[in-house]
Amino acid sequence: MRVPAGGRRGLAAGLALAGVVAACLVPSALRAQEPGAAPPPTPAEAAGWLASTPPDSAFPWLERLAAGVGARLRVDTLALIPASGAAPAAIPVAFVAPPRGGAGDARPEDEDDGRLRVLVVGGQHGDERAGYEVALRLARDLAAGPLAPLRGALDVAVVPVLNPVGMRLGTRVDGAGTDLNRDHATLSSPAVRALWELHASWRPHVVLDLHEMGPSPYAAQIGIPTHPNADPDLVELARYRVLPYVVRRLAEANVRFHEYVAVHPDPAGPPVAEADTFVSLAPIAASNARNAFTLAGSLGLLLETASGGEIDGLRERSDRLHLMATAVLEVVAGLADELRAATGRGVQDDPSPLLALRARNAEDPDRPVLLWQRWNARGVAVPDTLAPWRPRVARLAALPVPAAWAIRPEAADLAALVARHGIRVQRLSAATRLRVGVYRDPRAPDARERTLEEGTWLVPADQPGQRLAFTLIEPGSADGWFGAAGPVTGHPAGHEPPVVRIGRPFPALPVAPADPVGDARAPGPGGPLPAETP
Repeated sequence: MRVPAGGRRGLAAGLALAGVVAACLVPSALRAQEPGAAPPPTPAEAAGWLASTPPDSAFPWLERLAAGVGARLRVDTLALIPASGAAPAAIPVAFVAPPRGGAGDARPEDEDDGRLRVLVVGGQHGDERAGYEVALRLARDLAAGPLAPLRGALDVAVVPVLNPVGMRLGTRVDGAGTDLNRDHATLSSPAVRALWELHASWRPHVVLDLHEMGPSPYAAQIGIPTHPNADPDLVELARYRVLPYVVRRLAEANVRFHEYVAVHPDPAGPPVAEADTFVSLAPIAASNARNAFTLAGSLGLLLETASGGEIDGLRERSDRLHLMATAVLEVVAGLADELRAATGRGVQDDPSPLLALRARNAEDPDRPVLLWQRWNARGVAVPDTLAPWRPRVARLAALPVPAAWAIRPEAADLAALVARHGIRVQRLSAATRLRVGVYRDPRAPDARERTLEEGTWLVPADQPGQRLAFTLIEPGSADGWFGAAGPVTGHPAGHEPPVVRIGRPFPALPVAPADPVGDARAPGPGGPLPAETP
């Protein structure tokens, strides 16, 4: 298989949106306007783009910006991240047009003011500066610049640099060696845990994840949700309403776009033989932010700009990524009603009642190769093909969603993982005997009488994070606690895992308030989870 210049990690592109580049109608009042008085420059802009903004400069710069714009911007500390041999690194979060009650406070749904909530995340990878620079610019431009008209339709929270330690070191991973964009299922890093705590309290409708990739003739790419359990209505909104508008805005600026395409196996993992690789649409795993946030009820989008990594190209790639992010903000503002109706739903609103346990990328017999562009030795984009091309997602096993899952008391670490993702967890206040689904075969649970002891954790399925709860809890799920993505891989044949399914309708059970995160810190069978960051 031939891979374009830039290497396997840098490969990103996608299917042309033939026939769907019809204009999305966005009210002119929601389009970005020409700036009036110049807002303050970011540190990189002030340096003439001869240097990037240091990661430790984000917080003081945002505070100075907030001091100048007043109530339009509020800055908080999302987390403090320990750094070996150095001072802890602060992760700031900036709220533009913040909700009532203060930055970061949860806003009750019945007090929602009608604006669409958008979470912007930059700097998950410490060697990708453009997302960080663009996140700072978006905060500034929304609060005091050309994007200010969007504040009437959007509440925006900006986390400009999620991996400040990695950015200090110039590494993709954080100081502990964790790739943050592969950690959204297990939440092993304090930064990703803090981001999910924000997501759980603020409940954004849309999450934008800003990245760079390697050199490519396709200078702008967007990855939409590809996990087999993603809400199909959200996927359709992304592909047929959001992408066409972004394509048009990029075409106006002569920026070449394709939907994101990935090389498998994961280029960030161990190297494999060339014969074992293939290309597909964006990865289907729940461990990345795009898919995990979509399973949790938001629309997660990955925005990437082509990059050679050099400082002298930082301005150009930041401008491209800023244009792409601006276009997404414009179109989601115009689609606010549709997005609010489509986000946070469970499968009870879906005509397909089954969710996938396992899936794989599959071939399309009608399209065995992907038409592609690559750079030749003279730096000219020339036609090429990539094969094998696997654009389809084939389900290998699936189950219906139960009324709830019951987790044995000693498995507090599993209950804590679910709760950290913002999924509601209750606790049984008295022992109860009932008929449940037992997982001797994780792909075909059988009904048996069981006594659920006092203290059993209960996870009702009827809640916004239902699709993510299924993916994390089901013992047969490839992306969950018992799958390859979790700390526990499988369970002995013939033995029951510490989870059972409660069938529909959900029976009336005696429940009490639950704190699985606190319980998981106590010594237990799986050991304590790391302590929360300050």
